[in-house]
Amino acid sequence: MPPAADNQSKNTFRKRDKLKSSLEIDAVYRENHFLVSHPLKCYYSFSEINENKSNLRVAFAVPKRSFKHAIDRNIIKRRMREAYRLNYKKILETFIIQDDKQLKLFFIYTSKEIADFVNIEKSMLSVLNTVCGKRFQ
Repeated sequence: MPPAADNQSKNTFRKRDKLKSSLEIDAVYRENHFLVSHPLKCYYSFSEINENKSNLRVAFAVPKRSFKHAIDRNIIKRRMREAYRLNYKKILETFIIQDDKQLKLFFIYTSKEIADFVNIEKSMLSVLNTVCGKRFQ
């Protein structure tokens, strides 16, 4: 691998960055802080950081009611994860490192049709920018 490639930061979506516990997801959902940018709805919460967890944790969901076939739900979740993975460091890393807070995000796909990646990425950027703005207020 060339030396230049080692110095570049990788936009990885690690296991410790995933929000998997149903109790934690329910807690984020119950706080009722959310943003909507069609086709995404994002519930978010700020909390104290745990020792072994990341500063930023995220989960993605696509309702079975809207998409009966698992292949459709998986395509949408892959697109949401990729849009998140490509853009989260640029926007969120700057203010998460500043203090000992943890940000939990829970994205829900709300459209009845499968959106292309460009629309999902625009929506993701909009949500992440807004969450950044809310943190500084």
